[in-house]
Amino acid sequence: MLALAELQQRRAAMLQGSEPVTTTNKLPEETGSSLQLRNLIRQRHAEWSQATFGDVGPVGPLKHLSKEALEAAEEPDDLSEWADMQFLLWDAQRRAGISDGEITAAMEEKLKVNMARQWPEPKDGEPRLHIKAGLNLEGQEKQKK
Repeated sequence: MLALAELQQRRAAMLQGSEPVTTTNKLPEETGSSLQLRNLIRQRHAEWSQATFGDVGPVGPLKHLSKEALEAAEEPDDLSEWADMQFLLWDAQRRAGISDGEITAAMEEKLKVNMARQWPEPKDGEPRLHIKAGLNLEGQEKQKK
């Protein structure tokens, strides 16, 4: 397993253009031990969060997640920002009472929806929102004839 510092160096090199961006399309290989460690960390985080923040709902963690996402966008090679986002997503999911099975089913359905949608050309560093019916590629209403 690569050390965190080495992973951060590789990501920084990729973001600076010295490594091809296409490497980000590959899914990381997960082994039984890394999945077990991930689940252990998730459980430890849940216990800590419950003890620290008590019985609150998912909205607070989701709002915090939006702030962390902006920080990650500013420093996408900082793995601690990615860890913060994962913790907050797990916390919100747990506090909403949503199981991993429910999320997986929703992801499967949402992927089908997204694959059926039309999308504008990608522009690096900018969000790409799907093209809504009745709008052109620039997001403006189509002219009626």
